[in-house]
Amino acid sequence: MKQLEAREAVTLLRAMTRVLCVVGVLALIFTTVNVTRFATSRGVPLFIAALLDPILGTALAGVLYVDSRLAAWGITPPAWSTTLRWSAGSTAALMNTWESLWPDGQIGWPDHADPAAVLLHLTPALLLIALTETIAAYRRTLTELRDRTNPTSPTDPTEPTGPTGPTDVTNPTGPPDPRTAPTLRSGAELTDREPTTGAAPPPDSPPQNTSGPTPICVLTDRPDPTSTRPDMANEPPRRPPPDRDRPPAGLRAADADLWPHALALDNAIRAATGQPASIWRLRNELHLGSHRARRIHYQLHNRPTDRPPPDRMNPARIAPTDHTDQTPTGRPTAP
Repeated sequence: MKQLEAREAVTLLRAMTRVLCVVGVLALIFTTVNVTRFATSRGVPLFIAALLDPILGTALAGVLYVDSRLAAWGITPPAWSTTLRWSAGSTAALMNTWESLWPDGQIGWPDHADPAAVLLHLTPALLLIALTETIAAYRRTLTELRDRTNPTSPTDPTEPTGPTGPTDVTNPTGPPDPRTAPTLRSGAELTDREPTTGAAPPPDSPPQNTSGPTPICVLTDRPDPTSTRPDMANEPPRRPPPDRDRPPAGLRAADADLWPHALALDNAIRAATGQPASIWRLRNELHLGSHRARRIHYQLHNRPTDRPPPDRMNPARIAPTDHTDQTPTGRPTAP
């Protein structure tokens, strides 16, 4: 899904939440008046009766806020949350329709109930219950929609991100590779190795051009002697250092927002205890669910580092050096 559609989904979620909150406030005002009249008709003082329905409304508002935050984090609310919403809504509905169900005060089967009054007083209470469930369902749906936005292409994190082959020395856009670039030699070295124009050339040497001066520096086609070392073939290809703060490939869009906080927490715990951050610590510090904490914990343990490969760190892999004196013919000298 495109980034524009993700922004539209977030805007829709905010607008829908405002509308449902306005309707919920109006429904709570209606139920507050009915519940207060119901309580005062039973001899309850007015200042106490006026507190009954606001208590139920505050409980519903708190549950709705917590459920919305859990839905944004991808966590399913517990069963007690649903129980509290339905019990508070049912209690408010019963107190609103009490006078319409039993107008004569005789508790039992409502034979003398007023259906029109029941419908009138029950509609705002049922609307309040439906709003609590609708807000939670909308938030869960739009959260899943946001998680599917901007999917990252699954790539292999072990693949090198830079060129590993030899660099073309004829390419003027980049610096030449020191292993394959021609060696720069000075005039003194050329004087020691090649005859000058004034010296007599050997009999079998080709004729030399004496019309121009000898150049001070020339580029030879000889490769660098360091590239002919036998251990160069066993060395791994050079790779650019990875960006440790960048979210790894394959991470969800919602998890990528929490990646800097998770990385900072993991670095702090490693510096303090020497151990990586646990799943329990990620859940409590970042307020994550179990599944998201496991995903981020796995990515933290498999993120690229700038440490050298284990083979290069093992001193046993280094070949011993023979310090025996060698003669020009390659045979050891006699003691």
